[in-house]
Amino acid sequence: MDIDQVVIDMLADKSPAKARDMMLAWAERRNSSWSNAAREAQARAGSDWHVPQIRGQLRFHLGEAALADAAYTAGAGVIPLRSQPPGGVCNVARIGRFALVSLIVRYPGLLPRRSITRKLLSEPNEAIDPNLRLPLEDSDRRVITELAYFGCLTAVPSAVDPSVPAILALAIPNKGLTGWISWIPFHRLHALLQEWSDFASSGTEPGGGFVPDLAFPKFRLPKSDIADDKKKDS
Repeated sequence: MDIDQVVIDMLADKSPAKARDMMLAWAERRNSSWSNAAREAQARAGSDWHVPQIRGQLRFHLGEAALADAAYTAGAGVIPLRSQPPGGVCNVARIGRFALVSLIVRYPGLLPRRSITRKLLSEPNEAIDPNLRLPLEDSDRRVITELAYFGCLTAVPSAVDPSVPAILALAIPNKGLTGWISWIPFHRLHALLQEWSDFASSGTEPGGGFVPDLAFPKFRLPKSDIADDKKKDS
């Protein structure tokens, strides 16, 4: 199975409509956060030379708010996660079998800084790395956990217009943060999730495949969010 389709299957999991709504909401709010950051930076800066720094800080903080707001709107779980070592914090949204964070990179395909927190979050991705996976026995395909793999909701700045990101993408890093397992631009992501949702509503799955969940759990939702999800699924 194509690795991008594996990612879509695991993102959609048992609720493809929720995954679709989450990504649509995040794209809308992330674009809005970008324009708000550009406008507020101009209003707050002491000089034109201060604008880029203030705009970058606002992109981060408004981006964190956009992720949380999108998750709440879609009925998804989201928690603030303190960094290791202490000093920073980021929102982590749980969609399907993925833990997603907001990220900005300077150009498409650029990897994020390899922080301790990101390395810990990306460890489960070893199980979905096509360069490392071995053929699975039938008995292994029934293994399911509450594992959350690590993904990045990635925005790439535009060199022409600072009020809008040039690219929005869902990017999945490998275990060592040395490469991307998958990089899916949002226009393609939306189409794939819509297709998955349409197939799911008709009682079938695209490709008829099943994506096993074999790694050790690393990230769990708070009990309240788990209970809410179970009520919605029932």
